Formats: sequence, C-alpha cells, structure tokens
Amino acid sequence: MTIGITPLAQEKLTSILNENKVALKVRVYLPDCDCSGAGGQLSLAMDQPAENDLTDKAGDLELFMGRDLFDTVGSVTIDFKEDGRDSGFVVESQKPLPSISSDCGGGCSCCG
Repeated sequence: MTIGITPLAQEKLTSILNENKVALKVRVYLPDCDCSGAGGQLSLAMDQPAENDLTDKAGDLELFMGRDLFDTVGSVTIDFKEDGRDSGFVVESQKPLPSISSDCGGGCSCCG
C-alpha cells in the first residue's frame, strides 16, 4: 500500500469532507517551500488525481500522491492525533523528508 490511513483518521477525514459536501478525494503532497530548515511537512489537500498519481482507497476515500513524491518519501501513513489544541492530521513517511536549508536569506517565495 502506498498510502495508509488509521481508522480514526479515516473516520475524521470522511466526516469533514461529508460535512462540507465535497468529494472524498485527498492528495498527499509536500508544500513547495519551507524555510524553517526542518524540511517541510507532508500535507493533505482536496484535489483530483492526475494521470501519474499513485492511488489507494480506504472505504469511500480516494487517497493519492504524485509518483515523484512517492519515489522521494516512500509509503505514507495518515493519522489523527488528539492532543487538546494541537489535534489534527499527521502524515508520516517511510523515508526521511528532504531537508531544506534554513539559510535562504528570505529569498524564497514563502518567506521573502
């Protein structure tokens, strides 16, 4: 399986998407830019699958990610952590995420 999801995350994600009356299609992606030096964080977005995406199903959810991202980070697991105000979805990868230099000097689009 390319994209795994815990039962709690599947329940929460399905509920949120159903409440908002949107398609049960979710992309795993790595945002383009993060100047924190931590290498960014895998994220989730409502989207439509593209031709080169790898897809998995979990109940009514269709989960997908780009083939290039899979080649970089390997399989991923979507979980939901309940920790008071810090509750939310967490996406963990099989391989370490690529690091991004914190020495960008404010020149990149996200922190410039």
